[in-house]
Amino acid sequence: MSNRDEHVEQAEPFEHVAVQVDDEAGDQQPTVPTTGRRRRTVLWAAVGIGVLTAVLIAVIASAQPSSQVTAKSPLLGNNAPSISGPGLGGGHYSLAEFRNEWVLVNFMATWCAPCQQEMPQLMMFAKQHAASGDATVLTVVYDPTNVAQLKDFLKARGAHWPAVDDPAASVSYGVTGLPSSFLIAPDGIVYAYVPGEVKAAQLDSWLQQGAAKGLGRA
Repeated sequence: MSNRDEHVEQAEPFEHVAVQVDDEAGDQQPTVPTTGRRRRTVLWAAVGIGVLTAVLIAVIASAQPSSQVTAKSPLLGNNAPSISGPGLGGGHYSLAEFRNEWVLVNFMATWCAPCQQEMPQLMMFAKQHAASGDATVLTVVYDPTNVAQLKDFLKARGAHWPAVDDPAASVSYGVTGLPSSFLIAPDGIVYAYVPGEVKAAQLDSWLQQGAAKGLGRA
């Protein structure tokens, strides 16, 4: 498992630096009325505040899910690569059969400690949406040598969502470390990328955002 640091750049606050020049006694220099200086100071302060406000409004208006801001992936906003293969519990699964509902594509291996730690969150998310059928988890085998162990791991924890063995999936999704999850919208577009442990509350928040944009229901 490779841990990745998330870098969030913060703009330094705008500071208005006032410089005062004191005339020595006896110097015959023109003086600027105090009211004039105050007006100019207030004017420049207002301009600075206006610029900062405009920038903040632009940032908020163009805000994307946090994963899209802190974790880049060329798949974001594009059609999700296909996933297809034998199910770990039998049968056959493909990503295409879950069209029209949200799918959390979760790459997993039993030797990945954070993958085990995020299981309660995956269980919570799957349970919350099992009745409504608007979202599901799709586990994808990351390590081909770990298929049997992963099957037993999911079964022992009562994870009844589909799990598939597709060796090509980790390559097409560009997965280089675990945990790695991709939230696929009902229209098949990659909505968010999570390079780390997922949180059920954050996933539900993205579903609500997507529903507000007409992408299925939350």
